[in-house]
Amino acid sequence: MSKFTLITALIISLLFTACGGGAATQPAETPASTPSLPAKEAASTPNPPDKQVNEWTVEMTQSGGIMGLMRSVEVRSDGSYTVKDERLDKTVTGSLTGSDLRELNELMISTSFSPQKPAGICADCFVYDIQIQMDGNKLNVKLDDTSLPNSGLEPLVALLRGLMDAALK
Repeated sequence: MSKFTLITALIISLLFTACGGGAATQPAETPASTPSLPAKEAASTPNPPDKQVNEWTVEMTQSGGIMGLMRSVEVRSDGSYTVKDERLDKTVTGSLTGSDLRELNELMISTSFSPQKPAGICADCFVYDIQIQMDGNKLNVKLDDTSLPNSGLEPLVALLRGLMDAALK
């Protein structure tokens, strides 16, 4: 077996093992999220879907991964946004298009959050710190790649990651 093939196989197996989780690797007391809403509201967004939201702000920090990313995005209900990449020392500001703002507003109104504990420790996962402020209510959530899919916030995170990617090109 060539040296290159051996090294490639080793790297691939390390990547798969780093993101695998099991009962033996679960953190004992590390919460996946820290909602700051009262307990009765913690399982949903700060507003029910039938209520029109006038003002909101959503902030997300994406960190970690194999490259050690440290990026953040803040979007306000007027469509203005700020995207920062700490590693590149780059900040971009702008405004969402009408359709992008409508899509984000719909997500802000209709998304429900379900607190999740990580399935295990993932050394190379991304970590998402999300803060939503809406009509005087705040929701603070910390997720990673293992807890994101069942949290109810995956569409919101995908939209915000897409915004960061586009802004930082």
